[in-house]
Amino acid sequence: MDNISVTDHLKKQLHDFEVILKYLDQSGNLSLVKTLCDKYKKSKNLVHIFKILIDPSDLIEASAKLGNIILQDHNSAEQLFKQVIYKVISVLELLPQIISASQLAVIIRLSTLPVLSKMNTIQSVRCMSRLYNLGIFGHITGIVTGLSSVSKYTLYTRYTCTDGYCEGYQGNHFIRIHTPGASEAQTVRCDFTCTFCGSVLKEDKSNRTLSDRIVLEMIPENIMSKVHSNNYERSGGQAIPVIVRDDLTKIVEIGESYEIIGTVRKDLHDDKITLMLELKKEISTKKLLHELPRNVLRLYKDRKSSPWSFVLTLAYMFGSDTVTPGCYFSLKLYLLLSLMSQRTTKTKPLHILSISADTELVSRLMQFSLRFKDSSTSFLTGHSLTGQVTSDKYKSFNYFIEGGLLHLSQNGVCYVGNVDRLKNSTRLQLQSALSGGKIVTDIGPKYTGGLPQHLEQPLKGQVWGYIDDIYCKKKQVRDEEEFIPGSCADVPKSFLDSFSIICYTDCGDITSNDEVNYQILQSTLETTHPSSNVDLPVSTEDFIQFLKFAIHLKPRFTKEAETLIHSYYITCRKSRSTSDGTDVPVNADQTILSLALSHAKLAIRNEVTIYDAVAAIKLYEEYLTCRFGYSMLTTQFVPHLTSGLLEQCLGPQNDELMHQFHKNLLRYCSLASGLEE
Repeated sequence: MDNISVTDHLKKQLHDFEVILKYLDQSGNLSLVKTLCDKYKKSKNLVHIFKILIDPSDLIEASAKLGNIILQDHNSAEQLFKQVIYKVISVLELLPQIISASQLAVIIRLSTLPVLSKMNTIQSVRCMSRLYNLGIFGHITGIVTGLSSVSKYTLYTRYTCTDGYCEGYQGNHFIRIHTPGASEAQTVRCDFTCTFCGSVLKEDKSNRTLSDRIVLEMIPENIMSKVHSNNYERSGGQAIPVIVRDDLTKIVEIGESYEIIGTVRKDLHDDKITLMLELKKEISTKKLLHELPRNVLRLYKDRKSSPWSFVLTLAYMFGSDTVTPGCYFSLKLYLLLSLMSQRTTKTKPLHILSISADTELVSRLMQFSLRFKDSSTSFLTGHSLTGQVTSDKYKSFNYFIEGGLLHLSQNGVCYVGNVDRLKNSTRLQLQSALSGGKIVTDIGPKYTGGLPQHLEQPLKGQVWGYIDDIYCKKKQVRDEEEFIPGSCADVPKSFLDSFSIICYTDCGDITSNDEVNYQILQSTLETTHPSSNVDLPVSTEDFIQFLKFAIHLKPRFTKEAETLIHSYYITCRKSRSTSDGTDVPVNADQTILSLALSHAKLAIRNEVTIYDAVAAIKLYEEYLTCRFGYSMLTTQFVPHLTSGLLEQCLGPQNDELMHQFHKNLLRYCSLASGLEE
């Protein structure tokens, strides 16, 4: 290379360094480097690691050349950034103890990945081979269906020359740092030679530093959406293995949806070639926010004068493709509130158990409602609720955990169907998960090499199920009876209490039930769809769009609403206590808070107001009344909205009743100080 070529090359390299330095400064990464250097001054680490977050789109605007290097040759890109960062640290003397560039490691993670005509989008296992041959980044959004145990790998280690008189015998000239895509055998080897004298290098094992890694299996969203929930196991062959390392191993959970960017690596296991994705991105959960549908907005404006009518009208129209409007009104309201519920510091997912004589219709209604949550599963015999542990298929870990139905429905609903048909062991697992609010997977001593262990994960999804009315005690109802209790003779109270709400769809007066049964029979006998004769302003598509919008609302509790709920809970526990205990579950307070928060979301409010609290308390009081047969607030459960009840439950008359209920509630709570626990 002549002098002119060398000069041009140095000028281009200097220009690249200037662009990188400017980008590091503008993106905030330079400040991060300085902060980490202050931290590393107090440590005695052999290698100092800097994780740089880069947006390729911004870098491409600054320099197309550097942008292409990032996307097509990430190892070379890391070396360029390493040179710049090392020079900054040396000039500014941020880490005076660094004596060689080999003690510096720069890891680049991408915040986004430009989509190149879907060339780098992973939609199935077949896409992995194409990406491996091209050597470019891959992008996948999917749901984690299983993960391995944590294993160790060599993050970095130190080598020295075996010749005591050689310059390479002392100092930190030979530092071996793991590079993305490299196996353990490629990182730690015994065939390295000294660059000073050519002698064989020897590893100084006292300076070997290990870090964590796991392998997770992920099914792309496009496949998950096409696979029916009952047959989700058939998609197991479409699972993409992803290697996750270091700090990211602590934030991965089975059943969660993640967006991942990485490079494809090839591993050989028992004469089988496995293509795996090596993570190169900060893991982020995918969230979507849709605009409010026009029809829903029109209905909202029409019912805005009432604090309760909009939510009740939505429940009235919900599921019109499955049942005629008004039928199973309370169950539909509970299902809508459950769909809105989430696990927070104050609230929990709302788990619904229905008790009905017409289990086929209840099952259809619940399965219809599953479509409003993307990650939903249905229980079939042979499926596991809490996951199962198997021998590691990748030959690098102690075991592999395959996610159960509760894991896979973490962002959706787990529909268990008729809980009375569940095996006793399965029912106990379900009760434990619902009561404790967590999914526990048992890992036997066969895999741990010692005492058994447990993997615990918070339960974030909802659970729905039903019980056939034939398993419940029958009670002869007289017309003069005001309260009609329901019960389950063969189901333990502890199991029933583990559900947030139990909906008795056959409670109520005989006339209403007869009218509803006639409507259902008439719809069944019609040749057309039962909803074809009903012109409702909000369609199923509108509901899908609206619920995806409402679930992302984050209303805050007002002090007034939270105080009223706590007062009701304390008063209710006291007034319903007997010598054998109390009818009100310990977690009822959290259930009512969840009902209020979900009601506020459906009402499109930024705050959980006193109106939401009153609605939640009334719903819970009706549930207790239906279950135990009496109410201090003279409420009566209304399972169906017949024609004669529309005005009373949806119109101005309902507002008057709710305001009166609020006054009675305040008087009821004022009695708490005079009652003993």
